Amino acid sequence: MVDENAGAPKKLEELLDELVEEIRNAKSEEEVELLKKKAEIVEDLIETYEGDKDLEKIPAIMDKVGEMIEDILQPLKELLNELYSPERVQAMGRSVAEFYKNLTEAGMDKDAALELTKEYMDAINPGKKLMEMLGGLIGKGNHGNWIMMHGARKPENGKE
Repeated sequence: MVDENAGAPKKLEELLDELVEEIRNAKSEEEVELLKKKAEIVEDLIETYEGDKDLEKIPAIMDKVGEMIEDILQPLKELLNELYSPERVQAMGRSVAEFYKNLTEAGMDKDAALELTKEYMDAINPGKKLMEMLGGLIGKGNHGNWIMMHGARKPENGKE
């Protein structure tokens, strides 16, 4: 039924044109409504076919994006390994403990000292800062950042 040279959209568009002509020549409201429903179905089929053509491009896109992601992730993994080396983690732990000790020895309430120490620990955690920055670029940024990261329109509901 489908002409290989013309393709499905061509046949579907011809069918849609025929339905529009039949709607013009319809003799009753019921016939018009039925033909409109058929036309909507054909329009949906055309949109689906066009969408499926886009789906065929996904593997090629993923091949390219996959390489880019690996190029980004590998240095990021190395950086995180360096930031969280056992020596650095020990030094950070000593620094946090000393910070808390200094606050309590200065007479600060232990609960308040603990809160400030938590804030201090977050402030000196470079990996956390890095991940927060990346998160801001990927999902919490403006519409332009979303487009740059995903190469598509932002969803209508605003969710990513």
